[in-house]
Amino acid sequence: MGESEQGEQEENEAAGSFEDLISGIETEMNATRLHKQGAFAITAARISGTVFSEAMGSGVPFDLAKAMASDTWNAVMGLTPVDYVPVEAEDV
Repeated sequence: MGESEQGEQEENEAAGSFEDLISGIETEMNATRLHKQGAFAITAARISGTVFSEAMGSGVPFDLAKAMASDTWNAVMGLTPVDYVPVEAEDV
């Protein structure tokens, strides 16, 4: 094997090692990100559930307590709430 062929082989092996390293780091970072997102969603659910429970315990009607919890979930998760206007039976 000539020097140029050996040099190319070493470069290819180094490139393969680098790609393997980057791939491993990417996989680890994705797993960490997913774990953090899951923990964040669980915390948001607990906060929203607390809002609902406290509202119901304070005598707030069910539909309003549900809307309050939903608004809390949307705010914590950074979602844009969709305007919801209930249709009254007499309006139909």
